[in-house]
Amino acid sequence: MRIAVVGAYGAGKTTLITAATARTGLPAAHGTPMRDPLGSRPKPLEEATEPELVQLVVRRHAERLLAEAAHPEGFFSDGSLLHEWVYATVRLAVGRYPRRDQGPQLVAAASDDPYRRVLDHLGREFLHRALASYDVFVHLPVEFPLHDAPPPIGEHFRTLSDRLLLDTLHASGVTVRTITGSPEQRLDSLLGLTRPSEPAATVTAADPHHAEPLTPW
Repeated sequence: MRIAVVGAYGAGKTTLITAATARTGLPAAHGTPMRDPLGSRPKPLEEATEPELVQLVVRRHAERLLAEAAHPEGFFSDGSLLHEWVYATVRLAVGRYPRRDQGPQLVAAASDDPYRRVLDHLGREFLHRALASYDVFVHLPVEFPLHDAPPPIGEHFRTLSDRLLLDTLHASGVTVRTITGSPEQRLDSLLGLTRPSEPAATVTAADPHHAEPLTPW
């Protein structure tokens, strides 16, 4: 089974996947840290310029494709093929620390910025690949605050990222299953999805009407 575990930065994806891998034997698929763009001095993601950010998105996407293709028998994808696109789209639209009054319409709005337009078209291709790559999409909502000091993004950035991700998937018609609770409860729910014959009572379909529809393209 090919399971994409999706959610905003700091939602607990890696923690959950690490535990699920130990219990099931299914490997985890992910890329290298998103930093150090080629053609520049070594730098963290937070210092990447707009063209460098697009380069890093493409690099990470290619790494994910290779990592997932290496496990045709099944895997847990840490974030999915859409993760970096979501991050970059929100960042170029509203920055890393958006104000609370900067809503999802700013992320979804058409833009004349060339880098945002490139990301828009990359997102179409990434979504197409993601829909063909996974059997199940599992969403982890933002339930825990960030503990990084200083945090690399604001809390509202996480909210906008989650909104863009879910609305993009819902617009495609795919079913997204949201799991919540403590780490142990999340793990039980995820393990239930790897055993289709057993009911996973704590797993519920994400509500596509949780907010006003957002047109991702």
